[in-house]
Amino acid sequence: MRQGCRWLLVATMAAIGLLASGCAGFNPSRPQGQWLEDEEIQQLTETGTIFPDHSYYYLGSITAPDSFIAIDNHWQLRTRVWAGVEMTPQRLAGWLQWYRSEHDSGCEYRGGRILAPDGRQVGYWYSQNRFNTIYMPETGVIEVYKPHNGAGRVCGEPGFDGFFPGRD
Repeated sequence: MRQGCRWLLVATMAAIGLLASGCAGFNPSRPQGQWLEDEEIQQLTETGTIFPDHSYYYLGSITAPDSFIAIDNHWQLRTRVWAGVEMTPQRLAGWLQWYRSEHDSGCEYRGGRILAPDGRQVGYWYSQNRFNTIYMPETGVIEVYKPHNGAGRVCGEPGFDGFFPGRD
């Protein structure tokens, strides 16, 4: 019985540690927005729609970025990871062609909306990675972090096998 209690104590402490480390990045004093999937935005993006009055940013290579976002020009993006780019129909078509040819099961490209903490729409996203952290450190300023697929994993990086590792 003593060994069973010891195991329960170790398991409980491990669970508390995991929960605490998972919440370490959350800062309740900084208003947090949302990165929401939206099938309509995905379809608009995949048919080559360029959103007017938006500035575009990408992650990765300019010829084949991992993700891109379009931020409404009424907002200022504060970032250390996103690079600005002049979006043209030709560039978007090239990116979409690359995405179609590099499709990886478990890491499908999705699209969606970026919302401010008060629910106002800030912009749009297109990425294999379905989760993100969005902060509004001050009025009119938005921070969009590098998207991920849960537990800090990123599609396309070495060691990522999609949502179900080892399954095709």
